[in-house]
Amino acid sequence: MESKKISDNFSEITENIKEYVNLKIDILKLTLTEKFARLASFIVIMLIFFIIFLFFSLFVSLAFIFWFRDHAGPAYIGALIVAAFYLILGGLIYLLRNTLFINPLVAQLSQILLEEDTNENES
Repeated sequence: MESKKISDNFSEITENIKEYVNLKIDILKLTLTEKFARLASFIVIMLIFFIIFLFFSLFVSLAFIFWFRDHAGPAYIGALIVAAFYLILGGLIYLLRNTLFINPLVAQLSQILLEEDTNENES
């Protein structure tokens, strides 16, 4: 009779361990799904802002070219001024790429991917 109790306890413990492991796997899946969703939403938002900025800069450039044509001189000179502005801006962005883009992007991505779950810290 005593040996039956031990075997019952052992089987109960193994079942509890299996259930615990399955629950931990489910938590890991949910955590990874949440982090992937947050990462995907961050990328989509940045892409939308980039496209909006691209259209904004295009229309401002065209407006300047037309304004320059009407008030100062030929349109091609206005286009050359805009091209020179974008060349200088591109050079500055390239020189400051770490400060402006890479460091904040890495910080944001690491915050999304490496953020600790508060429920995990409590247990």
